[in-house]
Amino acid sequence: MAESAAHSLTMGDAGMDFKVVVAIGVLAFTGCATTPANPLQASAVPAERLLAFQTVGPGPGPTAQIVVTRDKGFLGGGCYYSLYINSVLAARMDAAETASFVVPVGEVLLKSGRDRDGRGLCAVNKEEWTQRETILKAGERKYFRMSLDQNGKTDIQRADPVM
Repeated sequence: MAESAAHSLTMGDAGMDFKVVVAIGVLAFTGCATTPANPLQASAVPAERLLAFQTVGPGPGPTAQIVVTRDKGFLGGGCYYSLYINSVLAARMDAAETASFVVPVGEVLLKSGRDRDGRGLCAVNKEEWTQRETILKAGERKYFRMSLDQNGKTDIQRADPVM
C-alpha cells in the first residue's frame, strides 16, 4: 500500500514536471518573436550605418520617402539586419532603430535579411532574404516594419505609426 502511494506521488510529480516544461517551452517560443517599435519613438540609425538614399540625388524626377523601423525584442538583438532598396544596400539596422530614405517614385523593391557583414551567430542564414515591392507617388511617405519571427526569419511589411 505504501509502495503504491509512493509510486502515485512520483507519477504525479513527473506529470507536473512535464506540464511545467511544456509551459516554459510555449512561453519561450511565443515570447521570442519581435514586437513593433513606434517609428516616432525608435532611435535613429547612426549616420555611419546609413549607406544610401539619404539625399535627393542629381537625377531627374520626383521623389518619395520610405521610413523603415526595425522591431524591438530579444530575438536578433546584438545583430544588425540589412535593408536593400532597389538592390542597393541602404542601411544596417539594429533593434528598435528607424531610418528615412529618399527614393525615386514608381515601383520600389525592399529587401531585408541578416547583415552581410555579420559574424558568428549573426552570420547564420545570412543568405535568406525577404523581398517586398511598393509603388510610391511623388511626395508620398510610406512606413514599413522590419520584423523577425521566432525562427529568426525577417519580414518587411507596411506599418503606419501609432499616433
